Amino acid sequence: MGSHRLIYFRTDGNLQIATGHLMRCLSIAQACQVLSLPVCFLVSDEDSASLLKQFDPAGTFPVRILSSAVYNDMEKELTELLSLLSEAPSLLFVDSYFVTEPYLQAVSGICPVAYLDDLQLFDYPVDLVINYDIIPEDMLPSYQAAYKRAGQTLLGASYTPLRRQFQMEVPAVRPSVKDILITTGGSDPYHFCLNLLSCFQERLSALIAEPDFHLHVLIGSLNEDKRLLKELAEELPFLKLHENVTDMAALMASCDLAISAAGTTLYELCAVGIPAVNYSFADNQLPSSLAFANVGAVPYAGDLRMDTESCSIVPSPDSKGTGSAYGLPGVLSAVCHFVTDMSGNMAKRKSAQQSMHRLIDGKGSCRIARALEECAFHNFRSP
Repeated sequence: MGSHRLIYFRTDGNLQIATGHLMRCLSIAQACQVLSLPVCFLVSDEDSASLLKQFDPAGTFPVRILSSAVYNDMEKELTELLSLLSEAPSLLFVDSYFVTEPYLQAVSGICPVAYLDDLQLFDYPVDLVINYDIIPEDMLPSYQAAYKRAGQTLLGASYTPLRRQFQMEVPAVRPSVKDILITTGGSDPYHFCLNLLSCFQERLSALIAEPDFHLHVLIGSLNEDKRLLKELAEELPFLKLHENVTDMAALMASCDLAISAAGTTLYELCAVGIPAVNYSFADNQLPSSLAFANVGAVPYAGDLRMDTESCSIVPSPDSKGTGSAYGLPGVLSAVCHFVTDMSGNMAKRKSAQQSMHRLIDGKGSCRIARALEECAFHNFRSP
């Protein structure tokens, strides 16, 4: 396709917006690197730059701080950004919830623009839109209609941008369940993990007493129960704690089942093919939780909040799951039922693995990178 054009990733991460935007852009950047596409990150502040250095300690990709940028007021950076984009043939990849229509219109006049979306705030005037929502077939026309101004769309879970480590062969399903992964995300505000351990001891005592059985708990950086969990791990031989895991795919692949809060982890579990059950504790998790359940990939155990009044989105009674419970006791019961059911049924675990990996195969970043290469070449703006 001729000489490669520079791909700028415009994104940010900080305490207010967390690190998800940076992580998924980094995953796509790594796939671009495989295609020999030059990449540079554009960020608004030192916080974002420091996080990128933390996630990419080898300094694989250059990072440039836009001096005029404010992460939640992107139009302030336009003069500086447009000048930069005019210097050499390039493509701008934007991943931010604070993007505006005037911003995209301005940069689209200089170079091809791609936007990673999961909010559908407006009809984006760009060359390429990526949305990796789990989209039922009957909903696809409405998604396509929402992006009429986009030159091209990449829609659906097959475009989930996961790290390179998730491009792997799914592990063989073992005859018996020996290892179960528990992940609550960065924090655990409802103390789900501690309560689940008690629930396992009460209801699944025979399982945890099996030789070589282990519960693997992934402790998030903001988990307030870290000290208590470490004390329990000294007492309970089956409890294994994990922090700052660098090869998440390998940890997942070593397990037979998983219990996970909604979020990116569900996409990763699908790519690895580890049968899982999910739960939620915030409104922004519910659409994803229900989507995974409704396509038959990851059943939904319910919401940790005590009643429906605290939830602005309420699952319908026919949501596919283990009961769609509310409150900690109901979710714990549903999770224990899932573990009991799956532990005794190897065929069901194989079927779940196939459904999950069919939905998400871990190659979304590669597909996006190839689309960016084509977009940069075919939509080049002459200076």
